[in-house]
Amino acid sequence: MILRPMSPAHGGAAVARDDGRVWLVNYALPGEVVEAEPRGKQGGVAVATTTHVIEPSPHRVAPACPHFGQCGGCQLQHASYAYQLELKRQVVEEAWTRAGLRLPPETPVLGMSDPWRYRIRGEFEAVPTADGWGFGFHRLRSHCPIHDLRIEQALPAFAQAANELKLTDLQNLLLTVEPTGSGLLWRLRHKGRVPKWPREEFAHRVAELLSDRVLLDDALSLEFWGLTFRVTSDTFVQTNYRQMLILYTTALEMLGDVSNDQVLDLFAGIGTISVAMARNAAGVTAIEENPRAVQLGRLNARINSAKVEYLPGKVEKALRQVRIGRHPAAVLDPPRAGCEPAALAEILRLGPERLVYISCEPSTHVRDISALVRGGYRVRRAAIVDMFPQTYHIESVALLQRG
Repeated sequence: MILRPMSPAHGGAAVARDDGRVWLVNYALPGEVVEAEPRGKQGGVAVATTTHVIEPSPHRVAPACPHFGQCGGCQLQHASYAYQLELKRQVVEEAWTRAGLRLPPETPVLGMSDPWRYRIRGEFEAVPTADGWGFGFHRLRSHCPIHDLRIEQALPAFAQAANELKLTDLQNLLLTVEPTGSGLLWRLRHKGRVPKWPREEFAHRVAELLSDRVLLDDALSLEFWGLTFRVTSDTFVQTNYRQMLILYTTALEMLGDVSNDQVLDLFAGIGTISVAMARNAAGVTAIEENPRAVQLGRLNARINSAKVEYLPGKVEKALRQVRIGRHPAAVLDPPRAGCEPAALAEILRLGPERLVYISCEPSTHVRDISALVRGGYRVRRAAIVDMFPQTYHIESVALLQRG
């Protein structure tokens, strides 16, 4: 089947039309002519995968990873990095347009000078092979140029130790490296109930094999802007440390002067944004549902002597405890699904003068922004921060002001 995709789609594919039928074509770029093989449907739309490029785009490049197209972890390595940023802008702009919104024309797309080796955390499947256990990223692909090199170099040591100790029923391995230190946080998961296994002996053997690393099994330190945070394997942390700083700088610049303000931080997690804001704010009220994240968030506030108060619970319920008029500013960074309608209703009830909304999913971002606009807010600024080069994922930020 010959197709000519003409526009990008969120998810990394390109959109083509053939005799009135819409196709999502994986591993093709807009403007190309490709041979493609049908691969079923996705959300009711026909999907095809490129098998041969007949007329390549001038933006097409050779993928850096030999497993691109098989692994599934990356979707855009065949596009030049500058073009990846352009495609992501188009995707965001299209999402805003479909929602009846206008993306501010001066919206920047903030990319990376080096868009490789940026992931400080990875989850690797445990796969039994003829030679024993191996740990890999989708189909045992241990070579992954978007992960920190220290993570890739550590995988064989964990596999060797697992094989030497004849471990069984392994599921996956979660690794996180300290961006500015030598610590390596690890967590080995088993299938079903955790059996009795030689955990200390395993850790000791891995430490012997990785003598240039400090093996951590509880928590690691994340440091930036003179602040220190404790991070565990079971709590969220931005996987792109370098772009995290760009994202936070962008969000706090949008928030503006909060020196006399109490600020709300919704979906606060372990408090990285809360503590960063508290340096210049009168105080921060952080709301978070995950009990483990709340525990770490309170610890991180104490470590940094930050004026942060945690309200545990779902945002829509915790906000009922907040007094109207106390918080002129708010930051919200919800998970991919966005905000519950009840949470948006509580935000509108409290009516902070300005909101900075961070999102990792354009469709739910614009859905929620539309609801806030209907409730009396206006979009003042926006930015796109490329937290996930080589993939379709997009992080965007918007500043809304009341009235």
